[in-house]
Amino acid sequence: MIVSDNGSSDETAEIAVSFASRMTIRVVDAGGAPGSNYARNCGVRAARHQRILLCDGDDRVDADWLTAMSRGFDEGHQLMAGPIDYVALNPAQVRAWRGADRASTGTILNFLGSGHGANLGFTKSLWNELNGFDESFEFGGPDIEFCWRAQLRGTPLHTVPDAIVHYRLRPSLRKLYKQSRAYGAAEAHLYQKFAQFGLDRRPASAPIVDLWWILTRLPFAVAQGRRGAWLRRLGQQIGRFEGSARYRVLWW
Repeated sequence: MIVSDNGSSDETAEIAVSFASRMTIRVVDAGGAPGSNYARNCGVRAARHQRILLCDGDDRVDADWLTAMSRGFDEGHQLMAGPIDYVALNPAQVRAWRGADRASTGTILNFLGSGHGANLGFTKSLWNELNGFDESFEFGGPDIEFCWRAQLRGTPLHTVPDAIVHYRLRPSLRKLYKQSRAYGAAEAHLYQKFAQFGLDRRPASAPIVDLWWILTRLPFAVAQGRRGAWLRRLGQQIGRFEGSARYRVLWW
């Protein structure tokens, strides 16, 4: 096991090292730059084996996760992803902000499928062929970008239904809003990179529909149970505008 420490300010490294007597574990210093892709590249680069599995530090893998993913490698798959469960680690109110209890692999932005970076498996040879994760995607869309490039080069994305990761959602409205803005900006970044491969621009009516939804539901945003869903939609739309300006594309 490799722990890629992306500038943690707690006792992550010390806790990881404390398990050394029970398992083979290494801590890699990935504090040289911000972003999950930099940390993932540092970790994969340090790996000595061909089979790579990713999960995030604040999540929890299911008891059968490793077995299920290993079976996928045995079947010859080079790129795999499993479902993300929101129930185990999050209270009902936080899950309501997301609007779902589980997420799985699926088509993103009506283009290609993608897995979640917290539950991803691939071969190191595939990672080498793709020159790793694109570190310009610092805070949104890094897993999507990687999965899309792999599929465009001919490597299919295989879903492993039994490989479940229990994912910890953002626990506060402020963090949810910040994450949603990053996701919206990442959509524009993805469009900048993949429009040449067939990713279509959002319909002209899409921002109008989104803004109408945001404005008409503003009175309900004072209710704690509904505020998260409203802020998530607002943050994502603001992020799209910001991303359009940052990456010089029209993605509203």
